[in-house]
Amino acid sequence: MNTSFDRATTMTLQNMGTEIFDNISTNNALLALLKKRENIKIVSGGRKFTHPLYYQTNSSFRAYTPLEVIDTPIMEDYTRAEYDIKVVAGSLVISSVEEAKNNGQKEKLLDYAEEVRLAAEISMSEVMGDQLFGTGATTKDFDGLQQLISDTPSTQTDVGGISSTDYAYWRNQTTTTSCSAFNTASSSDGKTLMAAMLNKCVFGSKGPRAIVTTKAIYALYEIGLTAQIRYATTELADMGFLHLAYATMPIFFDDNCPDYHMYFVDLDSIWLQLLSQGNFKVTPFEMTHNQLSKTALMYVLGNLTSGQRRTSGVLTSITG
Repeated sequence: MNTSFDRATTMTLQNMGTEIFDNISTNNALLALLKKRENIKIVSGGRKFTHPLYYQTNSSFRAYTPLEVIDTPIMEDYTRAEYDIKVVAGSLVISSVEEAKNNGQKEKLLDYAEEVRLAAEISMSEVMGDQLFGTGATTKDFDGLQQLISDTPSTQTDVGGISSTDYAYWRNQTTTTSCSAFNTASSSDGKTLMAAMLNKCVFGSKGPRAIVTTKAIYALYEIGLTAQIRYATTELADMGFLHLAYATMPIFFDDNCPDYHMYFVDLDSIWLQLLSQGNFKVTPFEMTHNQLSKTALMYVLGNLTSGQRRTSGVLTSITG
């Protein structure tokens, strides 16, 4: 921090530019992609977010002899995944003294209140980017990708209220095979693992719609493509994020992705769900009772949810 310019002097009249440069944000590409694809579901209310699941076929459908009695079982073929509603929040504080300094047309280079709000939005986006990759390890945190597309799905006893240990249909795909040669022309280990993972995740027309990994692994993949490199022109093309194409889907890096991991994400089955009254809301500013300041709260009420896990997968040991 430059101690010669605190928040007040940065925003009031000085011989300097009028743009505040964002030195905070990292590459929250997954959050941007969910917004781009409209994978944000606004729910009016309820105790939890839910996904109805059809998890087995009707056993009466089979081949019969001409006069054989047709089975009429009462099927238990539907269930529901439930996800808790989580809270992400923060405060916006405006000093009454700084606001007074920022008043007037000649003195005011930037709208003080608006810039405080912008800073809060940047901070909220950073936290949301982290939450989307979270492990769901605490009751406060979102069920992020590390929970929904787990390294060890067969050991999970509760994802959306369903045990992956007991029900194989509720497990994502995973490969723990180590890959230490990804970026050389003589080795195709990395691309071989990617092809195998994609095949494991595809069921009919269902399967991954994007691949997200670390910056280091993305660089290895790019070098490995050599002359066959192809840049994607959909999904992220107009969003400013670096990306490449793999099997018609975008592959990109996100700074929140854990080391050594590459996620194959079925974006048709993973949603950021938000309550309509908790959709990045900001409360009105109110005067603080014991100091010269005004305070407002910004909050999100939501969670990352999945209605089908088997169509997503993760490679866990790409070391380069």
